[in-house]
Amino acid sequence: MELEVRLLGDIRVIAGASSVTGADLPGPIGRHLLTRLVIDPFPVSRARLVDDVWGGKAPRSVDSVLNATLSRLRAALDELDLDGRELISSSGGSVNFKRPKGTIVDVELAHHHIDFALRNLRAKDTREAARRASIAYSISRRPLLTGIERDWLDVERDRVHHVERRSLGLLADVSFSTRDFDMAAQLGRELVRIAPYDERAHRNLMKALRASGNPSGAAKVASDFTERLDADLGVAPSPGFKTLLASSS
Repeated sequence: MELEVRLLGDIRVIAGASSVTGADLPGPIGRHLLTRLVIDPFPVSRARLVDDVWGGKAPRSVDSVLNATLSRLRAALDELDLDGRELISSSGGSVNFKRPKGTIVDVELAHHHIDFALRNLRAKDTREAARRASIAYSISRRPLLTGIERDWLDVERDRVHHVERRSLGLLADVSFSTRDFDMAAQLGRELVRIAPYDERAHRNLMKALRASGNPSGAAKVASDFTERLDADLGVAPSPGFKTLLASSS
């Protein structure tokens, strides 16, 4: 039976016609544990799990809490007509989420689609590139474990955010190449909103605005970006950007 695990947004584990949602899991710790185990295709040591989930603030009885939470996770996954103990196994001081063959994990699916979208774009297949980038964007824009702050989650969120930026950038590039300048500008504005220090994104937005007949909008984007860099980072844009700014004035 094919298994699908959605970690972004509302957690959901799907097998056939059955599904388990985040509400069915044993609280925030259960959702955190499941996410940590699924996102790593290899066994995770119990010590690493404790550190990643509790972040140096583990309770004295953390081993008992971990065991109880894993047991409740397995029981929840039993509702999928799968063996929870087979899915989440413990051995040699490590815990592993054993993915059945063909398991789909949304985080990995987003990476897969954006990688292939870039290949499609290089092959001049803009239609397929846009299709795949749209899928990657729809997945990667969802949050990962909202309300929980841990170092390992910061790393994973950065990776997902990178997919989101790449997807939006590719969609904007495709729109520009097909002369849909208004759409390119719309996508470009969203990209600079989530990537406020990305010079390339601002350049492309300026080009789209100018191509759509809005040179004053392009000049405003350029001046806002220059001011933001100076105020927040104490740096100036590249000489190439300054040239583009001058041509937009």
